[in-house]
Amino acid sequence: MPPPIILLPLGTSSAIPSPTRNHSSLALVLPTSTTLLFDCGEGAQKQIQRLKSSYSIKHSKISKIFITHLHGDHVFGLVPLLTTILNGAGGSENDPRMPGKGEGGRVRAADVEIYGPRGVRGLVRRTLQTTYTRLERGFVVHELLFADEAGDEKEGEGEVECLGEVERGRDIRPDEDGFWKDFLEVDNFLVSAGEIKHSVPCIGYVLTERSLPGKTPPDYAKRISKFKPELIRAGHHNPMSFLADLQRPEKLGLELTLSLPDGTILTRPPAVRGRKIVVLGDTSDPSLIAPLAEGADVLVHEATNAHLPGIDPSTKETDTYEIVEERARSRGHSTPDMAGRFAKRLGLGGDGVREGLLVLNHFSSRYKDDEADGTDGMAMRIMGGIRKCAEDAWGVEEGKRRVICARDGVRMEVKA
Repeated sequence: MPPPIILLPLGTSSAIPSPTRNHSSLALVLPTSTTLLFDCGEGAQKQIQRLKSSYSIKHSKISKIFITHLHGDHVFGLVPLLTTILNGAGGSENDPRMPGKGEGGRVRAADVEIYGPRGVRGLVRRTLQTTYTRLERGFVVHELLFADEAGDEKEGEGEVECLGEVERGRDIRPDEDGFWKDFLEVDNFLVSAGEIKHSVPCIGYVLTERSLPGKTPPDYAKRISKFKPELIRAGHHNPMSFLADLQRPEKLGLELTLSLPDGTILTRPPAVRGRKIVVLGDTSDPSLIAPLAEGADVLVHEATNAHLPGIDPSTKETDTYEIVEERARSRGHSTPDMAGRFAKRLGLGGDGVREGLLVLNHFSSRYKDDEADGTDGMAMRIMGGIRKCAEDAWGVEEGKRRVICARDGVRMEVKA
């Protein structure tokens, strides 16, 4: 089976960073080590530098960056990170390079692709232009346009082009259902997106892995080994390679069989549904994306505010669950209870193929990291209370459903 997918939060705070939480950013490391980044708040590249020796996360592996919305706490680290990845500098007088091309006019490839709502292309361009940044490698920005939005073809007229932007990028429009379905494929994963409700235009992303080879029966190796000499004489140069072929995704569509001398025919085990991961931006109501996200194994959902009477000493006596929820909604955000209810609606992990995982993030800056004041401290009790709110709303069953409060720099695995 393929290696696990790694979810590595680089920042889990909302609005402002705190001593124990950075601005929003989540790295998703695929089995091939290709790294996808979702949002890029202030301090993201510093987190990567701090964690790279422990978690094998590297700037050079980040090839795709997905932005959910353009609030500052989700994008203030984007251009600085891009500059680091693409070897940016202040440039020099009479620089011989040309926009979109390298030394000698060589056409560049797009080393990094950025996807996000309308406006992210202008944000990147203007920041690079204003700061006189000159990139040695190339990037491209694609915008996911809502149904009533026009592209920005005319907005950049007359501007100095960005050194490093290899082309304008695509304007990706939704289908009749309002979704951006399968707009990208990365290493056996299809990427789709859908609108979610926030105080500004906001997008949630859905990664769906193509089918995986089923688990090879444990007795296959012993059976092949028993008849290895006969199989070699029959023309099978390396009979044991049949086992490796069964696990190769690129051979999944082929009919693979091996006939043994005793008349037994070894066949391919049934394929297994690939992993499905949903990463939402800030939201007070993600229901628009539900049809696209149903049947997911992992849901990353914000939980900015929570009502924790008897646990959080800052709880107001006049507050109730309903009041706190309405306050969160009015600001475009959610409570852990709301996240749990949405996980239930999606049937998260409900088909029994693998455990359903709800990852809570984007916590109010008043919620410190779990271990900020020790393993038995107030922060640990508060985060435990937040987790329980989501568990109760979802209806957690041991071994089938799990809730995790994301922590900066603490990885999670999604096994095949």
